[in-house]
Amino acid sequence: MPPELTSRQQAILDTIRRAVQERGYPPSVREIGDAVGLKSPSSVHAQMNTLEEMGFIRRNPARPRAIEVMVDGGDPLEPTSPTRHVPLVGEIAAGGPILAEEQITEHLALPESMVGQGTIFALTVRGESMIEAGVLPGDVVVIRQQPTVEQGEMCAALIDGEATVKFFRRTKSGEVFLDPANERYEPIPVPRDADSAIMGRVVTVMRSL
Repeated sequence: MPPELTSRQQAILDTIRRAVQERGYPPSVREIGDAVGLKSPSSVHAQMNTLEEMGFIRRNPARPRAIEVMVDGGDPLEPTSPTRHVPLVGEIAAGGPILAEEQITEHLALPESMVGQGTIFALTVRGESMIEAGVLPGDVVVIRQQPTVEQGEMCAALIDGEATVKFFRRTKSGEVFLDPANERYEPIPVPRDADSAIMGRVVTVMRSL
């Protein structure tokens, strides 16, 4: 007979299960807390530790938001909506293919309704240049690979061999800049062949809390 859950533990389990089934990935600690009335992240973690010890969920310590709800037979619950396995890219080599096998650190199962069609990949944000746009260090940005973007769109670009996330801006004279969303940072001027530096448009920002 399976161990009996408290009402709060059941609410947490239901919140995780619903998120996995409906959107393809689990909720953040903050989302779980908001859903069940727990303000302290440590309280949420304590309840999740208990659920894991009881065998109701399984977590990967190397991936903070990797939570699986276990069903009868010990198999993880699968999402009901269509998902895509999006490659999370580590270091990107200048001149090389973005999605080279050696560049991919893991694959993220994300709902197709969130990421759409086309060639999709993800990057982890480093630095604080986009914090005023709500993009924080450690966030994961999901990018649709395309050689050009529209004025004002958030994009990923490869500048001096490093990937960066900024807003795209082209002046009336044809000059191209990559604009930050932090007054402490300056816009990055891009050479005339800038289109070749654009890796794609940001379609989703994800955060682990």
